[in-house]
Amino acid sequence: MLRPGSPGQIPAATAGLAWKVHPKGTDEMRVRDALGPLFADEDFTTDRFAGMFSERGQPGLSPALLAMVTVLQFLHHLSDREAVAAVADRISWKYALGLELEASGFDASVLSEFRDRLAQGDRADGLLEIVLDRLKAAGLIRPGQAVRTDSTHVLAAVRALNRVEHAGETLRAALEEIAGIWPQWIVPLLDPGWDLRYGRKVETGRLIGRGRSKTTLEKLAAQIGTDGAALLAAIDADRSAGWMNELPQVRYLRAFWAMHYRPGPGGALVLVPTADLPPSAQRPQSPYDPSARFSSKSDGEITWVGSKAHLSETCDDDLPHLVIDVHTQMATDPDVTATAAVGDKLTDRDLTPGTHLMDSAYPSATALAGAATRGTTVITPLPRTGRNARVNTFGPADFTIDFTAGTATCPAGAVSISSTWETRGLIMFNFSRKDCSPCPLRQQCMNSHVTNARRVRVHPEPAYQARTAAITAAHTEDWHIRYRKRAGIEGTISQAVRGPDLRHARYRGLAKTHVQNTACAIAINITRLGNHYTTRRAAPRPPTRIHHLCLTHGITTKP
Repeated sequence: MLRPGSPGQIPAATAGLAWKVHPKGTDEMRVRDALGPLFADEDFTTDRFAGMFSERGQPGLSPALLAMVTVLQFLHHLSDREAVAAVADRISWKYALGLELEASGFDASVLSEFRDRLAQGDRADGLLEIVLDRLKAAGLIRPGQAVRTDSTHVLAAVRALNRVEHAGETLRAALEEIAGIWPQWIVPLLDPGWDLRYGRKVETGRLIGRGRSKTTLEKLAAQIGTDGAALLAAIDADRSAGWMNELPQVRYLRAFWAMHYRPGPGGALVLVPTADLPPSAQRPQSPYDPSARFSSKSDGEITWVGSKAHLSETCDDDLPHLVIDVHTQMATDPDVTATAAVGDKLTDRDLTPGTHLMDSAYPSATALAGAATRGTTVITPLPRTGRNARVNTFGPADFTIDFTAGTATCPAGAVSISSTWETRGLIMFNFSRKDCSPCPLRQQCMNSHVTNARRVRVHPEPAYQARTAAITAAHTEDWHIRYRKRAGIEGTISQAVRGPDLRHARYRGLAKTHVQNTACAIAINITRLGNHYTTRRAAPRPPTRIHHLCLTHGITTKP
């Protein structure tokens, strides 16, 4: 039960000891002095947090207290038990939380329960928005700022499995789930070898030993397939066990067997060849985190199993750079799918960017048009893509499109004879064979030796105009100067990885991972605000000896 209470003043004894122990203050102490409490119990009574706490029962711990402890936990990279201990024995935490010196903390399991509640719906985004409201009131963020966005990979909190281990762990997870509810039902299914295969985590090295080979792996995979099929058949044959089909691990088992197994010679189940499996986006990688996916980037140099986090921060020169959005998605989702979502969330928070800097993986013609309607200028490189880029022939950008007349004019001056709408939302302009066959620019326009006529596909007018304007702007010197700011987001991601450890998910499931990512972002903001509000500035780094000699002798080079 939530009984809202107003945040009190910092007790005098706590404040006196905190400044005696930390005469320069800490980040969380300086933020508390400058902005007051970041969270209040009343913040958790809004519609976004509706149902988060029961209307009956004994009063629980303050959600404002738990929210701040969660953020400080990631700021200092602590476990739940360590965070609760820090509440009891760290004076800087007591200062930031407004606690008395004798406050002894609470049970560590409360933090886990609090995260479970935050993982429901969009409450994690609501937690960030509470902080953003404080920052807007303090004039630290505002609409129309320059914003930059980039993504990084997040490793799931699961073990890397090969296909045979994945099959074995899937079956073991289903058996464990059923045994925890109705252990007597499992007993008739137990056969010799089950204790070895499913009694503890499945490892092919342990089950096969040094004689591991393709044949032995196939035998183990077939045995696991037979055991799993026997379990599913037993569930289907027993009417009293029908409820087991609703168990998450049993559902995962059925889906895995349907995807990865098929009857082989003699009727035994064998693994489906890898080439016949669905795309990676449709293949979970662990029964313990069905949202985890295998993905790669940088042409395969980096591979991982997990998810992806997008961070967006302000980058105006006159204000501290603060993270204002966190977007978490499947590892296999391309960055371009996050562009509109990030822009919409910023608009909903009354933080629509004036300019939005991002790399070439984010933009699409539709996203550029959507940003233009919000009043945002997207600064991003737009490389040529598609078949024309691969063979170095004229692309759609080389044609002049007249949407009013419904015609396209090619570089040679020929006008299209018709236009049609395609099912995927593009407009196709068709040229005449009489114009294309004798054209002197044919080799630059088409890579075909037959006498076909050229066809050009473009987006509808708003998206086409937005993309054309972005390509034109990218050829100016001012664009390159403004785009240099985008590189700063790389430092923010590095800070998130090295500090709160954004790279490794502590929890399983996309929703809980998003809670972690959001807490990491707020922790970064506290660090930067602490530096912003410090009264003692760090001395500038002294130049190296060679740099000093160059300055002394007037040898300088502009960057």
